[in-house]
Amino acid sequence: MLGLTTTILAADDSIGIVKGRVVNGSEGGSGVAAQEITIKTFENSSQINSTTAKTDTDGRFVFNSLSTRPGYSYQVVLTFQETEYFSELFSFVEGETSKSIELTVYYSTSSDEAIRVTTARTVIYVETDSLRVTEYYLVNNEDDQTYIGLSRAADGIRETLWFPLPDEATELQLASGLMECCFFGSEGGFIDSMPVLPGVKEVSYSYIIIPSSNTYDFSRRINYPTANYDLLVQGEGIDVTSDQLAKEESLDMAGILFSYLSGTALTPGDTLVIRLSGLSGADNQEVILWVVVTLVVITLGAGSVYLLRKRGLQPVSPEDSLNQKKQELLVELAQLDDDFEDGKIQREAYLRLRAEKKSELVALVHKSREVW
Repeated sequence: MLGLTTTILAADDSIGIVKGRVVNGSEGGSGVAAQEITIKTFENSSQINSTTAKTDTDGRFVFNSLSTRPGYSYQVVLTFQETEYFSELFSFVEGETSKSIELTVYYSTSSDEAIRVTTARTVIYVETDSLRVTEYYLVNNEDDQTYIGLSRAADGIRETLWFPLPDEATELQLASGLMECCFFGSEGGFIDSMPVLPGVKEVSYSYIIIPSSNTYDFSRRINYPTANYDLLVQGEGIDVTSDQLAKEESLDMAGILFSYLSGTALTPGDTLVIRLSGLSGADNQEVILWVVVTLVVITLGAGSVYLLRKRGLQPVSPEDSLNQKKQELLVELAQLDDDFEDGKIQREAYLRLRAEKKSELVALVHKSREVW
């Protein structure tokens, strides 16, 4: 009877296997043997099970008896030197019974010497009686080790990246690269506690400023070596000046002019002061949505040629349904963020769905560029 059961299981094409290997990407990396690794099982985006295994001397691992039926997906997770590493969610396609996974980990470091900002961008939208400010960063960890920061004496939480906020900032909204669970207020800004892996990390957030007059001095501290900094201020008739930044040719986005200032090779400890005069205007929510779509591409690097060449951007035709779909995706992304913050969706499903919607948004932007 045991032999018969084994034969039946072996012939069941709904049973899959995952073979994988943990690799240390740091120079001279080792320590991948005897690591506990977990595979999480999801059914229709909800986690239903998890199983652990140990890596062998070469960092290899195997998970057997996994369902290959539609609706099932998996994720491999490993905590190495206080940093959680995880694979993308994956599924077995029809007729597939085996998967190969390679998970790269790195040594951890508490030194931020390799942290650089390749691009920082501040976009200020002039609204009625307020300024809506969006900050974008491309943070580059130039080391081959994961930066985990220093532990706070009070609670042991590790502080990694610091981001500036003006004293008058309110209604902080986190966007890409930041999570509600992992940021903490700090003097002059806030601190992120998420580890920074080698390579580039995209970060963005927004806030509101209510000026007390039609003139406002926007102050921004530089905390990391910054290769390029761009400042865009929306609205005609707004005078924008700074002693530290160069005045560039204005940009045209969706028929709205943006004053454009830039700076290079900024050093930690620098404080930029930008004076905005002639502040008055109306709400431009539709313009903001359109510009956010454009800046998604710019931040990812696909559209930076427009900014670098200072060419005017042309809006999509109002009749074009692509623009409506992009705005719908932005709303869906915002709702997804809210659902995750409210605990209505698990982290793994949130990350997967957000990546899918962001990819769809970028694809639509590329399609829009073809229309232009």
